[in-house]
Amino acid sequence: MPLGLLALGSWLKGEHVVVVDGRFELAPEARVVELVRDALCLGVTVRTGEPLREARRVSAAARSVNPGLPIVWGGAHATRDPASCLETGVVDACALGAGEEPLAAALATLRAGHPLRSGAGLAVAGSDPVAPAPPPASLWPRADYALLDVERHFDLRGARRLDYCSSRGARDGATWMAIRAERVVAETRELAERYRLLEVLFQDEDFFADADRVEAIAGGLLEGGGSLGWQAGARPGDVVSAPPERLRLLAESRCRRLHVSAGGAARDLLLDAGARLRAAGLRARFVFEVRPSGSGPGALGAAVSVARRLCAMDGRFETPIRRAWEASPSPDSPDARAESRLARVAFFFAEAQRPPGPRLGQHVVRLLALLRVRLGFFALDWERRLVEAAAVLRTGRPRRAASGD
Repeated sequence: MPLGLLALGSWLKGEHVVVVDGRFELAPEARVVELVRDALCLGVTVRTGEPLREARRVSAAARSVNPGLPIVWGGAHATRDPASCLETGVVDACALGAGEEPLAAALATLRAGHPLRSGAGLAVAGSDPVAPAPPPASLWPRADYALLDVERHFDLRGARRLDYCSSRGARDGATWMAIRAERVVAETRELAERYRLLEVLFQDEDFFADADRVEAIAGGLLEGGGSLGWQAGARPGDVVSAPPERLRLLAESRCRRLHVSAGGAARDLLLDAGARLRAAGLRARFVFEVRPSGSGPGALGAAVSVARRLCAMDGRFETPIRRAWEASPSPDSPDARAESRLARVAFFFAEAQRPPGPRLGQHVVRLLALLRVRLGFFALDWERRLVEAAAVLRTGRPRRAASGD
């Protein structure tokens, strides 16, 4: 779920906010064009790559029907390179860093009838550079999920699972903030009743930054009864440092899975974390983000070795392997063999751990993938090529990867 846009919209109390999710709109540009005719401002969150091209296209379409419309870009790409964004000619300002306060200040300026001007966290074309805005010093208001079409997300996931953010930042920095455990428990219970939830997925960057708070949340969910399950992310060290009784409390409070960041972690640490989770009866998803070539804990070979050991340790463990975002090969000298091996490995681990489908062919592919993972043999991947070709023939699109949430 677009939790960043949800946070922005919930922060702007008193404003009429409409969130347009391009993944769900048949014609997102047309929807934006319809809305901006009478809008005060258009905000676009921007990421590098294809989303950047989409943001430029949508912004240009909006500008064509409302030439005086102020357009503000935010997100990772706008924060990293605001100058190139402003040079596109379709952007009036970039919100750098945390967007709540810069966007609120920009809207107040526009409502007063003044043009946008540079300020804390807001870069305007032709003005001096500004520093990214830090997160707000006060806790954010309750998320207004009415801004999102949550039923569309449930349909896409095949489960009534809601994303929820209870903290902000990471323990390594000075800006980590979190909602009190009592408020988290009360809000998740109310959301579960309103949307008939099966699970809540805590999308915190560092959910276990305060172990006592995690224990209080788990205890509150357990005392509340019911059947609401939950998932959250954790570091391997969080699992290893937790006493057994805390891990058992998580399991008793209906924690259905922990998402453990495994990329670059030491082999012994990951295996120790796996053993402790297995003893507590907790399912886990160990996410390996790897380099296709090279050596060390973050290399593909090391990840495959540890992932196979974890799979053998507990059949409920999932071990998806994918590329680390910063490890994109140079266009001048791509290692084609390493890239091909990564694609094969990622496919067979995903298929081995994908829920079995209704068709016979899906069962056959899954059994073959399980055998390959057990043997550690990923060459001669004829079944991968068949599956991907069949998906294109059947739907006209590449096969969708297994869900990661």
